[in-house]
Amino acid sequence: MTVSIRISSTSFGTPYSLPEYAGTLSPGDQSSVINTYISHDGTVEITNCSFYLLPYSAGIYLGAISPQDDYDLIIGWGDNSYPAVSGGGLYINQNASGGFPSGDYEVIRTGFGDTLGTAIPLSVNSIVSGAAVAGEIASGGEAHLCW
Repeated sequence: MTVSIRISSTSFGTPYSLPEYAGTLSPGDQSSVINTYISHDGTVEITNCSFYLLPYSAGIYLGAISPQDDYDLIIGWGDNSYPAVSGGGLYINQNASGGFPSGDYEVIRTGFGDTLGTAIPLSVNSIVSGAAVAGEIASGGEAHLCW
């Protein structure tokens, strides 16, 4: 049986047409919050869900330098910002059940979401429908994250 994962900007919405363009930022700029909803059409739960950042490799790269150089730059920004919840880097908040408080943002950095081995488990607090189990999206369930 084939299972389709839906990653959308709206609850149970139309999947992103990857790659999803989040806009152009200059150093020191902050993007607006990007809401991401994850669900699937399988008949059983998907377990051990986690996420991590990799250099872009899906086609023509539209970044400023190279995919690897931009990846290294983003990870470096995260390293320099940590443990603050503001500053440079890619921040994620998995606390949908708490309304995404500003203190719950975490920055992707070296050793935290930068490889498959350091992937960030899906938080139980991100589950907005279905059984609330860490790392699991139930059949008919959905997770909600903010970037």
